[in-house]
Amino acid sequence: MMRRALVLACALALASCGSQSPTSSTTPEASAQGDSNVTQTETARVAPPVSGPARDVHFPPIQRTTTANGLEVNVVATHALPVLYVRLVIKSGDATDPAGKPGMAHFVARMMQEGTTHRSSARLAEDVEFLGADLSIGSDEENVYVEMRALSDQLPAALEILADVALNPAFSDTELRKFKRRELDRLTMQLDDPSFLAQREFYRAAYGDHPYAHVDATPESVNALTRQDLVRWHHTNFVPNNAFVVVVGDTTQEAVATAVTQVLGRWRQGEVPETTYAAPPTISQRRIILVDRPESVQSVVTIGNLALRRSSPDYIKLVVANQVLGGSAASRLFMDLRERRSLTYGAYSGVGERVEMAPFRASASVRNEVTEQAVSAFMEHLHRIVTDAPPQAEIADAQRYLSDSFPLRIDTAGKIADMVADLRVYGLPDDYWDSYRTQIRAVTPGEALQAAQTYIHPDASLMVVVGRATAVLEALRHYGPVTVVDIQGHAVSTHDPL
Repeated sequence: MMRRALVLACALALASCGSQSPTSSTTPEASAQGDSNVTQTETARVAPPVSGPARDVHFPPIQRTTTANGLEVNVVATHALPVLYVRLVIKSGDATDPAGKPGMAHFVARMMQEGTTHRSSARLAEDVEFLGADLSIGSDEENVYVEMRALSDQLPAALEILADVALNPAFSDTELRKFKRRELDRLTMQLDDPSFLAQREFYRAAYGDHPYAHVDATPESVNALTRQDLVRWHHTNFVPNNAFVVVVGDTTQEAVATAVTQVLGRWRQGEVPETTYAAPPTISQRRIILVDRPESVQSVVTIGNLALRRSSPDYIKLVVANQVLGGSAASRLFMDLRERRSLTYGAYSGVGERVEMAPFRASASVRNEVTEQAVSAFMEHLHRIVTDAPPQAEIADAQRYLSDSFPLRIDTAGKIADMVADLRVYGLPDDYWDSYRTQIRAVTPGEALQAAQTYIHPDASLMVVVGRATAVLEALRHYGPVTVVDIQGHAVSTHDPL
């Protein structure tokens, strides 16, 4: 009975839709009049106003002082929120790892989280949580950093915890044993990550004996690590004349100076050994490294070369050229390899930031069967960017992207702290960010071409492919000599170009 009722209801509904009531009937003339009204309405729409020229975003003033013990203090006052960021930067990072002991700066940074001589790791977490704060510790090629985010009225307490973590790490033997087990597990898992394997082989081949060649620790360096190693490296590098502090937020220079003097005033200077770097190898012709992963159904492709220092006056010109090439999803590599050829989910390129020579790299992940097409497309675009000046329209799009996204880099106190730290790490002037957008918009197509020709070298590049060797080896031989290595990085075979 219910089914009959539903069928009847549907039939009545269809009948009503198929017929027109006198009140809803329309004549051809009325319909035409309605179309005319729609057309008139659409014609009357007004385009949105054209945006004016992008203006430079003036970076908040940096108040810079140096304490009696040589610690540089940078203060940026922003009063939008009652929050502040305190960052202590030690100007020694992975590049200062002792010979034969890669990962030492990383080890020290990670072990600093496991407690101090005054606080266990649990007590440290409780004290940070009690303040409603966040504590982060890390390292990169250039630095070790300790940072706290806290409410502005907690500056002295936050700075006291930060100083305790930085200056009084316990380096407990018990915690060290746990840490070493975790590190060995992490390094084992990384061997299953093709992107890590590509990065490891690229940096190893590009930098040779330079410290930048080591992108991570090794099982050997983890197993050999002792508490004395940690103490020695920390004692040598954690001195005020090898550090600086950045404080950004709702505070004043006077308040920061008082707190820093009280908490860090007794920190004693030390002699930091001068670091000398071996020159990276010179690559005069294209070199190909194939990391064989027999189970891979995709190839991770990375192509690049060492380019320039972050402090180079050509850096912004190269960034604009790179934006045209592969800096975003609107750039040439992405639009061609993904949108036109459907070879990958994304293809990009980028310029690194280092105190010493940084790399330029282009990369993508593609299916094994289209690896040759992808490599061919990469080489086509790399040659094009160093041969022809980009059209003015492409330069304008690149400049607009870089310029318009810049304000998003300074919209929080934490981001401002990052950028102040960059000024100090890379030796850039205090007003560098003030004219950043102007410098981007001033780059001409000819200057972009010149920067690309100077710093991008398709025919003397390093190509690293991680994938199944039996599927891609012969295709890669068309581009140069190929060295096949296993996932541990040990050479398996070499092959002459076709």
